[in-house]
Amino acid sequence: MQFRLEKRPEPSQLMVYATPVAAVVLTMVLGAIIFSLIGYDGVGAVREIFLTPLTNAYKWQDLGVKAAPLIIIGTGLSIAYRANVWNIGAEGQYVVGGLAATWVALSTYSLTGWWILPAMVLAGMAGAAAYAAIPALLRTRLGVNEILTSLMLTYASVQLVYFLIRAPWKDPMGMGFPQTRLFADAARLPTIIPGTIVHLGVPIAIVVALVAWFVMTRSVFGYQMRVVGTAPHAARYGGFSENRTIWLAMLVSGALAGLAGALEVAGPFQRMVPGFPTNYGFTAIIVAFLGRLNPLGVIFAGIVLAITFVGGEVAQTTIGLPNAATGIFQAMVLFFLLAGDLLVRYRLRRVSKAPARGVA
Repeated sequence: MQFRLEKRPEPSQLMVYATPVAAVVLTMVLGAIIFSLIGYDGVGAVREIFLTPLTNAYKWQDLGVKAAPLIIIGTGLSIAYRANVWNIGAEGQYVVGGLAATWVALSTYSLTGWWILPAMVLAGMAGAAAYAAIPALLRTRLGVNEILTSLMLTYASVQLVYFLIRAPWKDPMGMGFPQTRLFADAARLPTIIPGTIVHLGVPIAIVVALVAWFVMTRSVFGYQMRVVGTAPHAARYGGFSENRTIWLAMLVSGALAGLAGALEVAGPFQRMVPGFPTNYGFTAIIVAFLGRLNPLGVIFAGIVLAITFVGGEVAQTTIGLPNAATGIFQAMVLFFLLAGDLLVRYRLRRVSKAPARGVA
């Protein structure tokens, strides 16, 4: 007796968008059980991670700040994944974007002017796009899988951060700590709500997602991304170049990751430090899929994942949950999401093996 996967009829829109909700609910239930079995307050862990950031008004500002980079990077990845281009190195591109913006901030340290922040943003986007161009070049010229190259380049970017903040960019007044000097006022993002940490990058993230949604649904570029990703043979017949699409997808996703990096280093960090690589790029992969590769869905998915970041920090101080708990809950969300997609689109069918016939 054998089993095989059989494709179901096209699932309804309700099923497609109900799966992410079910994935979050299952994560909460199973997470409570698992952490209870290993000796923690499982119910309390779920409460602190998923509910406290929503019920505590003081934590709402943290949600906005954490969600902004996830939304921006997740939007870029959703565009690339729509085109079937698997950029896994958004974390590295985010880091390079932050480094490029830092270079501008340090180079203009003694200057003032409104143009410094836009220059940092442009440098961050350009630097990250150039970094994303490496996997695109290797894919289109040599046929090298972009999953491996983009992922490996992430670790190179992290080592570059460590080198720069320990040698050429090290703050001479930093008492030996590996970090750059604090940015000048002109190189810092302004807060938009007095008395909070909510900076200008939060509304920028929403605008980026809305613009991306419009472009993906109302432009030839968006149509090209969708067609190449879903029907490559039809795309070639229609005149869309696969290599050109790969380049566009990698450059756009890389540039948006660099935008997030530039806004982060100019906003919450205000200097380059060893802790700048925060795994936003990897978490944004979950955001993109949880948002159904739709920029509007990415906004809500970014908020959900930001809740786990903020709630994880709360749970560490209130019930002593380890830092790794946040990653466990995020991984469970992705697992249940992918499993749900598989069950919605396929079913397991039992196949009886026919007996072999003898040769006369």
